[in-house]
Formats: sequence, C-alpha cells, structure tokens
Amino acid sequence: MFRRFLLQLILITPLAIAACSDSPSSPTPTTPPAANCSYVLGNTTLSMAGVGGTATIGVTTNSGCAWTVSSGSGFVSVTSASSNSGPGTVSLTVAENLGDARSATLTIAGQTVTVNQAGGDPVFGNWAGTIVKGAGCSPLLPASAQWTGTIRRNASGTHEFLISIPSALVFNQNLSLTLVGNSLQMMVPVDALYTFNATLAADRRSFSGTFSGGACSGTWSGTRQ
Repeated sequence: MFRRFLLQLILITPLAIAACSDSPSSPTPTTPPAANCSYVLGNTTLSMAGVGGTATIGVTTNSGCAWTVSSGSGFVSVTSASSNSGPGTVSLTVAENLGDARSATLTIAGQTVTVNQAGGDPVFGNWAGTIVKGAGCSPLLPASAQWTGTIRRNASGTHEFLISIPSALVFNQNLSLTLVGNSLQMMVPVDALYTFNATLAADRRSFSGTFSGGACSGTWSGTRQ
C-alpha cells in the first residue's frame, strides 16, 4: 500500500508543478528612453543688404525635440512657425533699411542669432534745416524758418517728404518728392505754390538749394539727423 501511494505521489507532483508554471505572468512596464535633444543651427550670423530680403536658417536635432523661435526686432519678422519639433527650417524677412546700418538678435532653439543689415540710402530718414526768405516775399512770412522732415519711400515705390515748418503753419504735410540722382524737388502750398529744388552732397547727408513761389524766392538747406 505504501509503495502504491509513493508511486502516485511521484507521478502527480511533476504535473502539479507544470500546472503552476503555466500560469500567465504580468509584463513589467518599461519607460521609453528620453530623447537626446541638442540643437545645431545652420547659421548664427546673417548679413543682409540695405534693400532687405528673406533668409532661412536650418535647425538640426533629433525627432521629438521641441524648440521655439522669438524675435524682439521690428525689422526682422519670423514668417515660419514660432514653435516646431524635430529637424526644421526657420524663415525670416528683413525689411528695407531706410537709415544707417543696424543689428538685431533673435532666439532659435535657445541660441542667439545676430542679423546685421547694411545701411540704406542715407537720404532716407529724418532731416532738419532752415529756409531763408529772399526778395519779393510777403512780410507775413518769417525771414528765416526752421523745418523738420522725413524722406521715405512709400508702398508704391515713390518718394515722399513728411515736412513741418511751424512758423509758416505747415505741420506734418506729406509731399510728393522727386528724387533723381543727387537732385530733389518738391512743391509746398503756403500762400502760393512754392517749388523747392536742391542738390544733395556726395554723401547724400546734406543738401542746399533754392525755392520760389509767386514773386517770392529764397534759399533752403538741410542735414540728415
């Protein structure tokens, strides 16, 4: 009898162990490795002409790495998305420079990019000067008048002069300006229609000339501010 029991125990035990080992086990959760996010820019310094234009900067990084773009300058505009992920390209537009050379910075993927723009035509910008009355002018007009103004190019590509002559009661008057080479001309209505002609200096940062309207004539001059 004992031998029969021992034989049954020997036969049953492996089956029980096998049954226990066949039960499913819960999988161990795994955490995906963090992305290695380093960023390389195609360029960190841009040199732009005074006429402005567009530029692109490539961003090299691993897939899934997020980055942003920001610009604190009014003359540099980011025309592509301000945020991205993975490799990409940043598109920029630089406005025409109507003054002296200038620089701006923007941040791409945490790195500083410098944009240097050459000066535009010195004639564009702020001016100030004096108008001196000559013969035949009304006694109501001052003998000498100070003026300030801005020469600029408008959206249609033509030139204009925003001028103020306070003593002649002219304030922020927008005048059409003819600019050919170093010669400029504009018309100013005061008590009559006055024609102002002048010749720019070689550096285009000063000018002198004459004016006339009705029986009145005189001289005027200006310097770039």
